[in-house]
Amino acid sequence: MSVNWIMPSALVGLALVTLPIMVHLLARHHARVLAYPSLRFLHETQLAALRRRTIRDATLLICRIAIIAAAALALAGPVLLTAARTASHAKRTSRAIVTLDSGDRSAIAAAAEGALTSATFTRPIVADALADATRWLDRQPPSAREIVVIGDLRRGAIDDSDLALVPPQIGLRFVPVAAPPLAVQNMSILVRRDAALMRIDRQVRLDAEATRVVETGSAPVPVDLVTIAAAPQDANLAAASLRAALDAGVPWKDFERRVVIMWDGAPQPSPARSTQVVRMPVPSPPASAADAVREVLAGVSPPDLKDPVAMSADQLARWTRTPGAPSPDAPLSDEGDRRWLWAAALALVALEWWLRRSASVATAASDVHVEARVA
Repeated sequence: MSVNWIMPSALVGLALVTLPIMVHLLARHHARVLAYPSLRFLHETQLAALRRRTIRDATLLICRIAIIAAAALALAGPVLLTAARTASHAKRTSRAIVTLDSGDRSAIAAAAEGALTSATFTRPIVADALADATRWLDRQPPSAREIVVIGDLRRGAIDDSDLALVPPQIGLRFVPVAAPPLAVQNMSILVRRDAALMRIDRQVRLDAEATRVVETGSAPVPVDLVTIAAAPQDANLAAASLRAALDAGVPWKDFERRVVIMWDGAPQPSPARSTQVVRMPVPSPPASAADAVREVLAGVSPPDLKDPVAMSADQLARWTRTPGAPSPDAPLSDEGDRRWLWAAALALVALEWWLRRSASVATAASDVHVEARVA
């Protein structure tokens, strides 16, 4: 069993227990005025220059010290970590829900049910959503941590490189959501025709029997939309490989952005704001240069296409894993231990009021008794 603190900096408030001690030591006690018939029976004495300070009403002082100490400890937020409480942390779950092209509220609500805390993350790139979910889970109180991926889980929607971003102690679960069949998809091709760059729009029709591709339009694009910067000795190879790659055609989405491929050894360009620079080594052997350039271009501006085939249940089962033990570095949350300290502080405040009231009543009664006896 151990005690941890939610806000340990508040423990400096324990230094305030010196205040009631100083008040009790420095407080002046006013002399009582008594009626006396004559001064001739009083003897003159010499007052000491220094008087010894003593603490009066020790019970009241202890009560005030205890009030300040209880309040400081309550603000610090103690968490008593017993074996039973640690075991209960492993039974509760903080759940991050990552949605892929799905706004199915019922599936999201079902995934969040029973979780200690939950949050939903949706980003155009699944790797970014998984990174956001992981960072959010790191800020949750001690609990088992899990990411639930909900969406139209078709091939290519998520892969091993995306899931590699999730630490192994975080569980993974996949909930496929039925989506309408992908009957028609649109895509554009960047291709070189008759020494000019063209944008070719195509429509991909999917049905049960076959996949049909229909060309729906074309338009010229600037010839410098894609260029290669290379060292002088590689300039001819760069120009030939780019022509061959564009003659074959490359799937393309963003025709407003220029792309410069930088081969190793090329002079540093000064690209405009709308230009993307992609670096790559000089292809070797030269016969593979066109394929290497085309592969790089295919990853620069890929079209928004979805594979019509859903991921298999076996693949999702291989990726699924149960959450690990709660992280010892997880930030603590209020487990209700501080409420007992606040209750003790309130009880001590009531006791302090009663002690002060009793002391004042006793002093008043003593003054009346002395005055009556002297008179």
